[in-house]
Amino acid sequence: MASSSQPTSKVILITGCSSGIGFATADLLAQSGHTVYATARREESVAKLSDWSNSFSGRAIADRLDVTDPATIQNVVGRIKSEQNRIDCVVNNAGYGQAGPIEEVSLDAWRRQFETNVFGVAAVNQQILPMMRNQKFGRVINVSSVVAHLSLPMMGPYCASKHALDAMSVALRVELAPFGVDVVLIEPGPVETEFRPNVDENLESSAEQDGPYTRLAKAMDKYWNRSFGKTAAKPIAVARAIQKAVEAKRPKTRYRITAPAKFVPHLVSHLSDRLLDRIIHWQLRLK
Repeated sequence: MASSSQPTSKVILITGCSSGIGFATADLLAQSGHTVYATARREESVAKLSDWSNSFSGRAIADRLDVTDPATIQNVVGRIKSEQNRIDCVVNNAGYGQAGPIEEVSLDAWRRQFETNVFGVAAVNQQILPMMRNQKFGRVINVSSVVAHLSLPMMGPYCASKHALDAMSVALRVELAPFGVDVVLIEPGPVETEFRPNVDENLESSAEQDGPYTRLAKAMDKYWNRSFGKTAAKPIAVARAIQKAVEAKRPKTRYRITAPAKFVPHLVSHLSDRLLDRIIHWQLRLK
């Protein structure tokens, strides 16, 4: 459990703030009076964040951080240490979805997926945790997904990375408890962000070439369209959950956003693998 001596106004590092959940979270937390270091990988995204930060009188700071580049992580963490002399919370939000059938996704693409979604989180945490341990308080918030509990076809690399992030977070939660540092998982279902277009951009498949997985790829595409249309949340809904995790005296270990994120883990824990497979086939309208 985190120490009761935590300050009310937090110093927060957020990764992946170029758009979507990351930007909504940075904006909400800065508006709520916290000091936010909003980071992004691309220079043009940092420039836009700099323009946005001007209205917050120093409470919002934009900087470049690429979770796959250790030097940029060290630079930002060093800056926070120098300017604030503490860091109360890190929101590990940077990530993307690698799509394609297991057989056809290149090993290089697998490595890139894990470099960002898993090893990138570990790299950021390794830089900030010594400070949090010395403070005897802190909060690590890892943005995961409902697919940490149920893998979807054509999304194996992404689902595997979120399963790994879940396992890492559970171990970290126990490791950090004696030091007053909390670890929280944020588990959204479908969210209206750039995630889906980015998934399409990172697709590695013979689907468009009448390959062995063409039918499955088309079924998944139709499923995504139906799913996002009916159950998708706005990024602000996830940002509000993250705000609760930041500000709660004793945060939950997991915050689940959207109906699928709430009921899927219960289905997985109660149904057999064979039945779950049948449900996925039914959802995809595959015979």
